[in-house]
Amino acid sequence: MEVTGRVAELLRHVADARESRQGECVRLLLELTPQLQAAAAADRQRERRQAPRFNVFKYLREDELGLSRIIADLLDPTAEHGQGTSFLKAMLDALPETRGRFGKLRVTAATSDSIRVRTERRTTKGRFIDITVDIPSADGRFCLAFENKPYAHDLDEQLKAYLEYLGEAKRYGSRFLLVYLPPVHREPDETSLPEVDREHWRGHFRIMPYTGGDPSLEDWFATCRNVCDADPVNSFLRHAELFCQQRFGELTMTTNPDTRFVQEYLSNHPSHLRAALAVHNAWSLVREDVCERFLEHLRHTLEDRLPTVLAGIKDDFHVTCHYRGGRYSGVSIYRDAWIQYDDLPSTKQGRSAIALQSGRQGPNGWYWGVLSPKALGQMTETEKERREQLATALGRSGLSLGHDSDWWPQWDWLPRYENWHPLAPELYEECEAGGGPITTYYADGLLTIAEFAIPAIDKVEMVSRTSSDE
Repeated sequence: MEVTGRVAELLRHVADARESRQGECVRLLLELTPQLQAAAAADRQRERRQAPRFNVFKYLREDELGLSRIIADLLDPTAEHGQGTSFLKAMLDALPETRGRFGKLRVTAATSDSIRVRTERRTTKGRFIDITVDIPSADGRFCLAFENKPYAHDLDEQLKAYLEYLGEAKRYGSRFLLVYLPPVHREPDETSLPEVDREHWRGHFRIMPYTGGDPSLEDWFATCRNVCDADPVNSFLRHAELFCQQRFGELTMTTNPDTRFVQEYLSNHPSHLRAALAVHNAWSLVREDVCERFLEHLRHTLEDRLPTVLAGIKDDFHVTCHYRGGRYSGVSIYRDAWIQYDDLPSTKQGRSAIALQSGRQGPNGWYWGVLSPKALGQMTETEKERREQLATALGRSGLSLGHDSDWWPQWDWLPRYENWHPLAPELYEECEAGGGPITTYYADGLLTIAEFAIPAIDKVEMVSRTSSDE
């Protein structure tokens, strides 16, 4: 009985301690909320005077193609930045493979006109290398190539095909380096560059993330600033450096005024640290719940608006959504009347769709457009022919989103509200209110795409077409 009583007393102490910690979390949040509101009012005045969050890249094309053009222009000695070979030299010095392994590269003012920079260079197999820089060397022309992957996933055998193309004896032989540019340091997909091939290409392949690597693109921008003599270009390079930090790094957390306020508050009230840790540990789970709820809210919004926006819409349209947190979440609009593709898992709806989707890193980078149920490389010859017809029909419909890929006949990155992680409070408020600017932005965009895309998909993929097309 004595032992039982001690166990019961211990359990009461544990429960009391848990209740005390939970109460401390509530008190911390109750104390912080009104103070954050007051601090936000003061911070708006600082914003007006200093605009610390302003970045010129928000007004430029910051999709993959736009960023590739910026990098290529800076590497081009003849470009309008006026700094000659300084930025190219900084890149060559940042990469261990080009500090001397391939012999002396002739990167001087006298040879700058012989250096050729190209974007979207077509290979013999119809693929496109994002950037190539041909440089005279003692042994023949050397190629510094870049595969830019700030957002998109790797395509099947993409990097392997580029390495094989560059390594052909008639082209560069051993005189080339392919630089892979992911948002943060990560190895390429096994499907893009199999592990068994990586040792073979050692010395000809280098990972250079936008931020968080050694070397990194962010560091290269900083080095370029140090060697730049033109104030306007220097300012642009500083914005480029900040873009890498803000978009792909952790700078957003350290420059957010609310974050700074809480940091100062906890420094002055350390008794709340345990409660702050509990709130921190719970935040990622809460955030994921809010993001999932908002996606479901967007689905309902699209269902409500679809019949009124698209005249004569049939009752076989569906709007579905799926939220996987860290990988490929999204919402899709499709018709039962569109052709069902074969050899797909039962969990797949198996039809072309107007879709919004996030990438492998979770809901912090969204793209939308027309999505195929299969990758182009996995399609049968009949399906490939149909896919080509659909791409043509989409072009003729007036839909012009700027990109195509294995999975998407047409797609584009979203320039606004692309990262849902810091938007969780606003997403929650719009779910509660039944709408708002973020909801309107996504719904308007998807329905506009649908207006162009649905007639094109109807034309090519209706079940009522001839059996030969099925």
